[in-house]
Amino acid sequence: MKEIKVVIGKNFGDEGKGAAVDRFCRGKRALVVRHNGGAQAGHTVEEGSFRFVFHQLGSGSLRGASTYWSHTFIPDLLKLSEEIESFKVMAGKAGASVKIYAHSDCACATVYDVLLNSLTEQVRGSKKHGSCGMGIYETLRRTGDGQYALYLKDFINAETEDIADRLLKIRDEYVCKRIRELHAGNQEQWERQEIQKWLELIADENILWNAALRMCDNFKKYIVLADWKQLAGQYDTIVFENAQGLMLDMGNMEYYPHLTPSHTGLTNAAELLQEIEASGSLEIAYISRTYVTRHGAGRLDYECDKADINPHMQDATNVPNAWQDSLRYGKHPWGEEFFRYIRKDLQVLETLLKDNKDRLQTRITLWLTHVDETGDKVIFADKTRALEEVADECEKQGIAFHVFERQGKCN
Repeated sequence: MKEIKVVIGKNFGDEGKGAAVDRFCRGKRALVVRHNGGAQAGHTVEEGSFRFVFHQLGSGSLRGASTYWSHTFIPDLLKLSEEIESFKVMAGKAGASVKIYAHSDCACATVYDVLLNSLTEQVRGSKKHGSCGMGIYETLRRTGDGQYALYLKDFINAETEDIADRLLKIRDEYVCKRIRELHAGNQEQWERQEIQKWLELIADENILWNAALRMCDNFKKYIVLADWKQLAGQYDTIVFENAQGLMLDMGNMEYYPHLTPSHTGLTNAAELLQEIEASGSLEIAYISRTYVTRHGAGRLDYECDKADINPHMQDATNVPNAWQDSLRYGKHPWGEEFFRYIRKDLQVLETLLKDNKDRLQTRITLWLTHVDETGDKVIFADKTRALEEVADECEKQGIAFHVFERQGKCN
């Protein structure tokens, strides 16, 4: 019998998923499963003087939890060593036991996916999507082309020269084709200095060889390829750490095109649980701030100024940047609309429980974060409500209501 947690952002991301994962791993022999997106995630964990933003490591790492990348995760091997070595310094003894297990079919992001992502946003100019610039969409697009895919399994017994050859083929064939496509639709933008800078970086031989060297080294140093079913059997607690939020799911056409190219809800976790014929307790934990936030462009209902929520609150993780500008703020809808995306996501349960009904004891929870910033109130479009009123509404919906302790506000 296992304890299984699925941590899902209720809104557009930045809800506090890192805090939830960290909490669920305390005192447990836990495996944290990263299964959507990649290095663009930024999940912060704070405890006392410790503060760390997790990107590819699971947010339970401070508690000694291992990390597993499922086949739908998109690792960036180039960036991995910086995160791991920084964590080891920050975490001390806890950092010494960092382990990353991974499925061999993970499609790897390359420096060229990142550069193409950045170039595309520059070409869009004032119509940019507000992408995080980490190359997730470009990685999936290139992988879909087949001959230019680069998987973790391609690093088995590979030397730097082998990976450099793969990157050279990607750059000289695939990237050149993508650049021609971008140029054809945006010729008036092409002479801008910013565009030329990205083109120069793409052509730089030093970048190619440095990327090949670091990717090979980081794979050998940090990654253990593992069978999911065998690995899952070794842990008492499994925590699925989702990235982004429900409203950014690739299937949410209401918000197209400002979405993330992955499933941000139950879908991936349900498939993985079916593979291992999971049994035990299953908590599906939806995480939300007491207000709504969103990065980048795109629709945000009930958008408001930060001052309308709390002019004095500070967010050390979500600082303004050139790609996504400043964090945007909004208010929650009340009533059925507040639960709509949760209800939609829970439809996946019907498939999961079809063959596992007797093996999984399931409960649905809503965890609120950042309550100290709003004076123990929840900010809705029509009015501000006390936590107790929201708890009562959750109870009517069959959802257990929880509030993070004040020091537990994380992203």
